[in-house]
Amino acid sequence: MGVGDIAEGIGGNGKTIVITSLIMMIITVAVATLVFFISLESAEQVMVPYVVGKELPEALLELQARELYPRIQLRYSKKADEKGRILEQEPSAGAIVKGGKRIDLVVSQGIVIDTVQNYVGEHIEKVQEQIKELFTSDSRQYLLIKPPYLTKYSAEPAGTILEQNPAPGTPISNNMELTFVVSKGIAFETTAAPDITGADLNKLYQLMQKAAVTFAFTAGGTADIPTITVQKQSVPAQTEVRVFSSVAATVLFPQSTTDRVPGILSATLTAFPYPLTVSLYATYPDGNKELVTSFRHPGGSCSVPYMTPEGTRLSLEVLNKEVYAETVSAKE
Repeated sequence: MGVGDIAEGIGGNGKTIVITSLIMMIITVAVATLVFFISLESAEQVMVPYVVGKELPEALLELQARELYPRIQLRYSKKADEKGRILEQEPSAGAIVKGGKRIDLVVSQGIVIDTVQNYVGEHIEKVQEQIKELFTSDSRQYLLIKPPYLTKYSAEPAGTILEQNPAPGTPISNNMELTFVVSKGIAFETTAAPDITGADLNKLYQLMQKAAVTFAFTAGGTADIPTITVQKQSVPAQTEVRVFSSVAATVLFPQSTTDRVPGILSATLTAFPYPLTVSLYATYPDGNKELVTSFRHPGGSCSVPYMTPEGTRLSLEVLNKEVYAETVSAKE
């Protein structure tokens, strides 16, 4: 065999080796590609949960349960109560993705407030909490309410902010203090407690008609007296008290009576929007009816002493409507 034949044989074998290597490489790549796609197909597919509006920790737990991972972006929002909540998500809820996919979340970091807000009409406690939440950073509060805040009587409910300084719209500077004037509620009108101690029943009725207080009467025993008499009162005469507040009074009954029964009528009236005239009527056993006394009352607990024949029907009327009645019986 000549040199030429040997060279030709080697050349032919070389081509065969190269072709064989290429085929093996293609097969290897094809197998690897097939394995790759098979592994992808075998990865668990999950549905993306709806987490918009939820607190971040809650949203993270839901994603973790589905082997999904968050990519978080912070953004300011327009509402203070959105702070820490999810504003947007991508992919959207209901999308089918493979486990391990990252879910883009946009989380609110609160609102941007660079001017003083209008707090007039708000309740002071609510504003205190709001300012502390919005203007505290690194344990340091840079917008403060100057203590103590001023108060005054007004028609607004107690605790309502009436005035503020600085005015709304003022740019917020570091360590700025807010001064508030807060409502104490409606000023209570007062009146002098009447002197009813020692008054007999007729005199007591006259004083009750003029009084701007209510009375809570209790029996204190008997005495040698002709009619019911006030023994003592809880509030000294001429003491300034709130109008139509209650003054306790103890009355004495006569030791003996012939044709009249002493007692105290007690009733609970409906609370009135303002004091109304309450009239005490007596309908006697013979059928005659007369006005015993009248007085102004705001409603609630009501009591009136009386001395009247047994069998008399006593009734209380408000705005010409009977609201309570009882029949007098002899006491044992």
